[in-house]
Amino acid sequence: MPDKVLGLDIQKDTVNAVLVKASFRNPQIVSFTSIPFQEPEDEEQDVWELTLAELKKKVNFSGAIPVVAFPASDASFRNIVIPFKDPKKIRQVLPFELEPLMIRSLDEGIIDFQLVEKGDHTRLIACMADILTMHALWGRIKKIDMEPEFIPVEGVSTVLCLLEDQNISDQCIFVDFQWTQSIVIFVANRTVAFVRRIEYPESSNAERILIRSIRHTRIYYSENIDPEYNPEQLIITGARVDENVHKILAEQMDIEIHEADLAKRLSVKMDKAISENWNANVMDNVLALAMIQNRGNSSFNLRQGPFAIKQRWQEYKSEIINTIFWAIILAIGFCSNIFIDNKILEKQDQQLTNEVKQMFDQALPGEKISNPVQQMQERIAELKSTFMVQGDKHSTLSIIDIINLISTLIDKNVDVCFTRLVVEGNEIHISGKTDAFNSVDIMKNKLENASQIQSVSVTSSKKERQGDQIAFKLKVTLSEEGI
Repeated sequence: MPDKVLGLDIQKDTVNAVLVKASFRNPQIVSFTSIPFQEPEDEEQDVWELTLAELKKKVNFSGAIPVVAFPASDASFRNIVIPFKDPKKIRQVLPFELEPLMIRSLDEGIIDFQLVEKGDHTRLIACMADILTMHALWGRIKKIDMEPEFIPVEGVSTVLCLLEDQNISDQCIFVDFQWTQSIVIFVANRTVAFVRRIEYPESSNAERILIRSIRHTRIYYSENIDPEYNPEQLIITGARVDENVHKILAEQMDIEIHEADLAKRLSVKMDKAISENWNANVMDNVLALAMIQNRGNSSFNLRQGPFAIKQRWQEYKSEIINTIFWAIILAIGFCSNIFIDNKILEKQDQQLTNEVKQMFDQALPGEKISNPVQQMQERIAELKSTFMVQGDKHSTLSIIDIINLISTLIDKNVDVCFTRLVVEGNEIHISGKTDAFNSVDIMKNKLENASQIQSVSVTSSKKERQGDQIAFKLKVTLSEEGI
């Protein structure tokens, strides 16, 4: 629900505006004004722009939802019976039903309808508004920088709001009594059943013309539409209403005369400053415009034809099409990128597979490939085991590791040549030649200091018969850490 609603009634010489703080219960009038059209001092000045400038000074309607009335003086009404009840079908055939009943061409008007009685034969009121007047009204609305979704006909909205008051009888007559015209609406079974517009000169005896027209309309309505129609009340409002009008109507008519006073009937709140200046007869219609926006009441809405509200997808059609187009382009690009990447990965996979197969054939010729990684790991472990120290306990040291360990531990200054190395479990038998008995002791001590070696013993040490070299044999026992 909008927070604020602006009711705007643009008459031929006056603009009435009411700003209402919206609420289902006890809405509040924030501000209102009634401004006569401003006479321009310069011929180039626009009358509406001057009036609009004055309107903006008195009513701050920024952010408000506008509801603008179409003048009833430029609309025609006809009661019609349609042989089906589907609103879509009614809207399709309504122009053909109206064509023989209207003075102006259907191309010169905007058509809408309001249901009276729904059934296999649906009774309705058709409204045809002058399209030139609508263009002029729409041009003025645009200068307010607003676009109302709802443009009802003046007077009809007032009746629909009044019917929320349970003190209004089910059958009654509503009269909007203005200076040069009156809108007479017959209510039957709490539904707008008949609308008639009556015109007269401002200087005429408008009260007697109104009374005579109401009587003639009742006769026509009873004879052609509802013979049992018997209204109990006449509800009147309008700028021309005063005590004298009430007196004349009470004397000449045989039903109760009541003022509309919409704000009072619907308990609309207003500050003391507003209530002191509030003229119900002048402001009832424009207040109804602000009220009906949030009440769900169905009324004529002349935003039809060239002024119809565009569906959201049509309103943003070009943006949606552009978005879809670029989304398709991006999707195609994304899919193409995935396809290309997939092809590249497939090619790389094939190359790697061929390389793996080639390496496998070289390493394991003649063996069938099932799981090359696992097969190679098993073969490497098998080959590695052949270089490990064999015995009751399998050492974690390979023969190469042992030779490297011994070479690292022996002092570089010792002249030694190993002639034999035998590994049996955790025992290593080393034979070799060196330059002196002292060198044998140095090797023994160096080897014993290693954490991987448990003990070292010299099993043989003697001088060769020929030459000065010492032939020796060592027995090295590996520790638990070295195994």
